[in-house]
Amino acid sequence: MDKTLHTGSKGPFLPGSDHPKLRAAAIDVDGTLLDSGHQLSGETIAAVTKARQAGLQIILASSRAPRAMWPILAATTLTEPATFVASQGALVGQYSEAGTLRRLRQHLIPLDDAHHILRLALSLGLPTNWFSGEKWLVSEIDGHIRREADIVGFSPFLASLASETEGPDKLMFMTGPQETDKLEQLAAMLPITVQAQISNPTYLEITRAGVDKAAAIHTICHGMGLRAEEVVAFGDGPNDLGLFAYAGLSIAPANARVQVLEAATFHTASNDDHGVAQALMAILEHNERTTS
Repeated sequence: MDKTLHTGSKGPFLPGSDHPKLRAAAIDVDGTLLDSGHQLSGETIAAVTKARQAGLQIILASSRAPRAMWPILAATTLTEPATFVASQGALVGQYSEAGTLRRLRQHLIPLDDAHHILRLALSLGLPTNWFSGEKWLVSEIDGHIRREADIVGFSPFLASLASETEGPDKLMFMTGPQETDKLEQLAAMLPITVQAQISNPTYLEITRAGVDKAAAIHTICHGMGLRAEEVVAFGDGPNDLGLFAYAGLSIAPANARVQVLEAATFHTASNDDHGVAQALMAILEHNERTTS
């Protein structure tokens, strides 16, 4: 099957697709919507705006914490009533135009399990990132955490995580490329009440069992009365494969991991070449040609 978006007189289009009209797009953020510098291009903002005006529901789905998603949601005017998925699916919410978070659903890791994982990480020499709503707490600040803070645009608070009295939405652990075996060791020791996903080769993200971006998108779209075949998913990493399995169509940018490109229905240009913008225009053209 030809997976490449073709270009015709009206721009990109989905080749040979007799798929029903698409009514919602679930879009990953880093590596997909944003370019390699973690910036949002004018072309992408314009395409998101045009897609929404044409009636396509845009749902951003990220492993980022809500606060790290707020500038992106504001720039694309995806504020209330638009819904977003944060913290790898553990939090579903809306932001007001003033930047006030409204939590619609939140799935916490049981506190005892979170503290157990904290001790396991300490034994491996891994600093813990503890996300709860808009809060980002850390057990210590190292170079990996400083780099992440630069990427997402806000800094964590140093805290005594063993003293936390409520479980987190998500735990995250980061290493250098030469230490990823520590992440594998930690993943192998986790209790069955949680699940781990690799969102980046050097990032391990942990949520409550059964909680991920795909489950959150399924719940949102079901609430909108949408069938899976009316949903298109965009993503570049292994943690997006669940989204691809759920959605009727899936689109990966050229910079996506090999297994993601293999799983995708279609390929678009890289995130540095406005791949999401091109694909959204193809979807609108597809919807114009589709009556159902």
